[in-house]
Amino acid sequence: MADFQPFQALSYNLDRLRQQPERGAGLADVLTEPYDKITPEMQTAYYGRHDHNIVRVILGREEAGDTDQRNKYTRAAGSFRAWQQEKFLVRRDRPAIFAYEQTFRVGDRELTRRALIGRVRLSRPEEGQILPHERTLSKPKADRLNLLRHAQAHFGQIFLLYPGSGAELASARAAATPMAKFEDAYGIRHRLTAIEEGADLKTVQQALRPLKFYIADGHHRFETSLNYREEMRRQHPNAGPDAPFEFTMATLVAMDDPGLVVLPTHRLVHNIASFSVDALRGALAEWFNLEPAADLNALLARMGQTPADDHWFGLFLPDSGFTLLKLRRDRDRAPLFAGQPPLWENLDVAILHTVILDRMLGINEERLREESNLHYLREAATGVESVRGGQGQAFFLLNPTPVRAVQAIADARSRMPQKSTDFYPKLPTGMTIYDVSV
Repeated sequence: MADFQPFQALSYNLDRLRQQPERGAGLADVLTEPYDKITPEMQTAYYGRHDHNIVRVILGREEAGDTDQRNKYTRAAGSFRAWQQEKFLVRRDRPAIFAYEQTFRVGDRELTRRALIGRVRLSRPEEGQILPHERTLSKPKADRLNLLRHAQAHFGQIFLLYPGSGAELASARAAATPMAKFEDAYGIRHRLTAIEEGADLKTVQQALRPLKFYIADGHHRFETSLNYREEMRRQHPNAGPDAPFEFTMATLVAMDDPGLVVLPTHRLVHNIASFSVDALRGALAEWFNLEPAADLNALLARMGQTPADDHWFGLFLPDSGFTLLKLRRDRDRAPLFAGQPPLWENLDVAILHTVILDRMLGINEERLREESNLHYLREAATGVESVRGGQGQAFFLLNPTPVRAVQAIADARSRMPQKSTDFYPKLPTGMTIYDVSV
């Protein structure tokens, strides 16, 4: 049974922010994208946007002379404590589950995604209450654990899905107390309210209790929370089952929410020794029908016409342009997937990794862990320009992974390759903060 609870969040004091109008006057000036989406250029921009931008905590700069005693993690903890003392961050008077909406555009459509923010009791995947669908890397987990150890708080949420539409929670949402409305630099409109009344909280918790949760985004943060919980249990054996570290902050979205959007994450190949365009195209021809496309838009349009039971991919190479790759039905791929996780043989991203990246280009599990041959990109045009500019050798384009495939993979206790899904838009970091100190 799922255990989703209200908590006393720390949040930015809007009145305090408005006392510094020259440094910005709202949440859009102090919140960020999730840490793993922040480029060096974005980090610099966040630093310049406001002295109390949360980037200084979640992804602070490294400095000359850093040591084990003084580094970006100790500075993060210091900033976090100081901002509370200065009343830039304040704790809410009452525990709440927060109703949250993001209104955004995808193409010519305007959509609204509705979510709930609370704390969820941690459980390991084998317990069957919170199920992952992607593999993780050790380096990001070590980084997040160091931050959690020093700051003892969660600044971003694990993004969870639950079955259904969430329609039964409409009355609790309607009764919520308004907290904040703002528009960010990407034109996304955000609305946050607090569900605080006992009856409304009970409605939410009872509706969610029988359900399983599926991790949409935040696999590294989820595993980090589990590792931190084990450390804290050893340090505080008498803390009890409701100790703050037994939970992590999470955002829940219904699988049938009309605003739930999954975008593809494409693969840019680079630094392959003795890479040959002709050799790659020859190997691809054994497994795929190759269909030329006039340009990027034409390629994406054809990929969007993929039949339900087929697997089509895009490819851009420096010498031969755009190509649609249509997996041949007469090839038996079962032997390639022997020993692979369940359901991989029918999953686009797993077919790309197993048939092309590993078999044809030698990008095996070790190289994936080292992140030495792949860049993951949301924007297709960026990948094309990278190849044209010599920063990449080949660019592979994917269709989005369906939400039901995420659920099926998780239920089968399988895992997709890293960066198999891109749920859009991302959840801002710093909007609510969960203190896990004992």
